Amino acid sequence: HSLSLAYVRATILDLRKKVDKQWVTWVEEQIKWIRTSPGVPPNGKRAGVFTTCARVPSYLDHVMICCKAGRPSDYTPNLHNIKVITYYLQKMASALFTSLHECAERETTDQQYAANVMRMENSYFFTQSIKQRGSEMTNLFQKQIAAASAICKQSTDAYLGWMIKREFKALHSLFSNISRIRRDVGDADVPIHVPRATFVKTLTKESNREVLKEKIGIIYARMEKHLSEAGGLLPVAWKALVKVLYEWFGRWEKLSTQCYKYILEPSAVDVVRIAKAAGGGTTVKAKLSSEKATLIGAGNHGARKPMAAHKRVDGDF
Repeated sequence: HSLSLAYVRATILDLRKKVDKQWVTWVEEQIKWIRTSPGVPPNGKRAGVFTTCARVPSYLDHVMICCKAGRPSDYTPNLHNIKVITYYLQKMASALFTSLHECAERETTDQQYAANVMRMENSYFFTQSIKQRGSEMTNLFQKQIAAASAICKQSTDAYLGWMIKREFKALHSLFSNISRIRRDVGDADVPIHVPRATFVKTLTKESNREVLKEKIGIIYARMEKHLSEAGGLLPVAWKALVKVLYEWFGRWEKLSTQCYKYILEPSAVDVVRIAKAAGGGTTVKAKLSSEKATLIGAGNHGARKPMAAHKRVDGDF
């Protein structure tokens, strides 16, 4: 009897080793495929969510289905206890970010905005895809989520700064110059270096209400063009841009009052209202993007075979 049990245990252990080996081989092949960055345009513009990143949700769902097979419907597997899964899923996630970094840094990629946009969209998509799958996946990819969030914030800040500087070039140049002079000579002497007449003329031309509406509308249209619907980032990025506009115009408003006793109109609060009106469609877009992301996250890439019987096709992950 004891020999029979020992034989069964040895057989199960041997089978497990074979399955682990086959899965690990498949994962390593997928990592090679990820590093080829399929479908990413050479200049990086409008790259959207990478094909490799877009397939993460359905694959994670497949892993969970395999782990739950034959268990009660309310069973939640503890992936941390399955070391081989933990290690190789994290390794695969690391490969995604290595690929993203390489694509963003390559010589052909547009560095004005495309590099930041691809970092924003893919890091945001990864984070949301993991969080939508509950605490088990969130805990498993805790380090990767932290890294993705940092990448998303840094690239978003750079992208939004570029957008505002591009559209409000004259205002940014004016107030940057005033801020520099103010640090050197103090508030009272700023008008000596930048005459009040020049200051008021620039504001009248560049920051009247109609011009602001037009410029902010252009920024929204440009952002809508840069960001893909599948990424679901537009409403989030626009909300962040509105906040940055408020901060920048708030600083400019303060400089205007302190150095020239001149009240900036429209005010920073008015600019926020204009920006919110310009992005009025983001509520609807957010809902549509959320619905699409849910469909993607639900695994609409098709059902998969059990890992032990899985045959690899290039780009299967």
